[in-house]
Amino acid sequence: MATRATQLRHRPARSTASWPWFREFIRWEVAPYPGRLNTVIRMTIAATLVMIIIVTFRIPNAALAGVFSILLARENLAATWRSGQFIVIGFVLASLYTLLGMMLFRGYPITHFFWVIGSLYLVFFVMRTTTNYAAALAFTIPLGVALPIWDRALPSQIQVEGTLWPIVVIAVGTGATVATEALYRIFDRSDPLITFVDDLLLAVQQLAESMAAHRATPKPVLARVLQYKMIGTGRLRTTLLRQGLDPTRRAQRAALISLAGRLVGLAANIERTLPQAGEDDAIRLRALSQRLGTIRKELRESGGISASPPGLEGHPSSTVPELQEMERIVALIPEVFQRDEIVDGSRNPPAGDWWRTLLVPDAFQNPEYLRFAFAGCMAASICYFLYNALDWPGIFPAVLTCIVTALSTIGSSLQAQFLRLAGFVTGGVVLGLSAQILILPAIDSVFGFALFFAVGTAIAAWFATSSPRLSFFGVQMALSFYFVNLTDFKFETDLTIARDKAIGVLVGILAMGFIFDRFGTKSDTEQLQKLLVRNVGLLAQLGVCPVVRDRAIAISQMRRLRTQINDNFAVLESQSDAARFEFEFRHRREEDIPECDRIERAQPALRSIYLLELSLLSHRGRREIDSELTQQQNQALDHFLSEYSDGLMHIAAWIAHQEDTPARITDDSIRLLRQSFEDHSSPNSQAITDICQKMVDSLLMLRNEC
Repeated sequence: MATRATQLRHRPARSTASWPWFREFIRWEVAPYPGRLNTVIRMTIAATLVMIIIVTFRIPNAALAGVFSILLARENLAATWRSGQFIVIGFVLASLYTLLGMMLFRGYPITHFFWVIGSLYLVFFVMRTTTNYAAALAFTIPLGVALPIWDRALPSQIQVEGTLWPIVVIAVGTGATVATEALYRIFDRSDPLITFVDDLLLAVQQLAESMAAHRATPKPVLARVLQYKMIGTGRLRTTLLRQGLDPTRRAQRAALISLAGRLVGLAANIERTLPQAGEDDAIRLRALSQRLGTIRKELRESGGISASPPGLEGHPSSTVPELQEMERIVALIPEVFQRDEIVDGSRNPPAGDWWRTLLVPDAFQNPEYLRFAFAGCMAASICYFLYNALDWPGIFPAVLTCIVTALSTIGSSLQAQFLRLAGFVTGGVVLGLSAQILILPAIDSVFGFALFFAVGTAIAAWFATSSPRLSFFGVQMALSFYFVNLTDFKFETDLTIARDKAIGVLVGILAMGFIFDRFGTKSDTEQLQKLLVRNVGLLAQLGVCPVVRDRAIAISQMRRLRTQINDNFAVLESQSDAARFEFEFRHRREEDIPECDRIERAQPALRSIYLLELSLLSHRGRREIDSELTQQQNQALDHFLSEYSDGLMHIAAWIAHQEDTPARITDDSIRLLRQSFEDHSSPNSQAITDICQKMVDSLLMLRNEC
């Protein structure tokens, strides 16, 4: 059976867009999913409340409040409240920084110029290295708002007021959103992530049941499988990131999302070929369905799986080639939750190092962050030069647009430019300017404007709740719509003001498209390969952490590596989603799509290795277990981990084309380890050897996939 990658690889390369594919993409992206309608309604209510408060109390420059009512986390009330606090604190700090900078440099044109450029560089560096995107946005946006105010010849009182008003604006937006969420959570305390994963697994379970019974799969089930295959798991990863979980639970749920996504991908492959299962395969499919039903029940009841049942994996199937891998993945799901915390105290960082959680671990070592900040600074600086050189302060949203649209994981340039321009046209021109010509002149009450505003917000929110490949379009649509209709506390019918704001947004979009996106970009395949090599190398480092005899050093390494690996998994999967979008819309090299498919197939093996390494670390982190092991057993285990790490490094070097032949993996180290533990058995020796054997199996699986 030809795989999807092979079919695509043998298609003739074309430079025109795949419009049939695009129609399917839009169809599934805008289709409902569990919880989507509720989220859109809450976003619309919060934004409309913000608008009513702004008009009632005549608050200026209020577009940002509407934008943050869309961006604020809604995964649970605690996450919403925590995110709101970060946003308000970020605005306060940014406003104080702006006031201090203007006090020191306002009267000196040269120093003021360099302060502005340096501040723009700081803005994009913070955007890239801060772990909380909404908080980073809250720190950076006030700078973009304040620049045009302090560049104009205005009284100092007005300039200070213009700098401090955004704090009030954001407090209003955050307060309205938190209040809306608090009211909603009184009636619904479900976990949106578990609800969505349950629906993913249910679709696979129903497909397996239909095949086992030799009957046609119901059309609604096939539609859900195709929808989830098309949209990917990007929205679930965003949900997980916003839930604010501790590192262990975050790793567990991230692995669960990855495995569920891979299951849906395999189910979609089965749906395309529609094989007829034999009797043996029908028995295995029924067992697979029953196991999925048990897993779904436990996930709904407790959010985890209490015990790991016996393995399902059987021999390769001739009629359903995907069946063996599906069994392997379902058997891995319980393993995700069969771990304790790695080491004592690793759940929270030391009190003196709280600030480290605000930045990514390699914030000051990774040159990619500096490149990102430099490219963003160039784009925003050109917009700043332009509206000052033209003496056209009305287009000041250009700088703000550069800041808001600077997403590091949105994918490569074509997708980002397409979403920015489409969002600008839809929100700023279609819903914004056309409404000022046709609708607003006929509205004479706040109620009428609220209805119009709610409809525009609901449309933008529906797209903003899509997967990351299309949600960016919804955010840009809301941004442009609010800049035109929510900047002032009145119905804006002056087309000159609206025109200037729309042009400002367009200038910012063009600057980001031609400078930011084009600066040092690489092909999708090269970026994916780089991320894969980096994650394999990090897993090799994590594997040998217990070999370090200094416990404090080992704990520090584990915490740092665990954070980096989790972040890399999220970025790699996000980039894979973006790459699939790109492949349908521009000329690609013949080997790009099979390479992307190969990297995607390697993810379950990587996740398995990561979970098993954490499980082994959990065992060795307990002092009572470590004392059970003899010196010979500890040496054998350290030797196994060193050999295992070397195997991972060889695979990484081979993927990076630094070695001509793939790594040769032997079972010498695991055999010696088993002999050592059999000679001096202990209550936990069997568990440790089983984990090590599974690590070897996963390493072989990774080698074969890569």
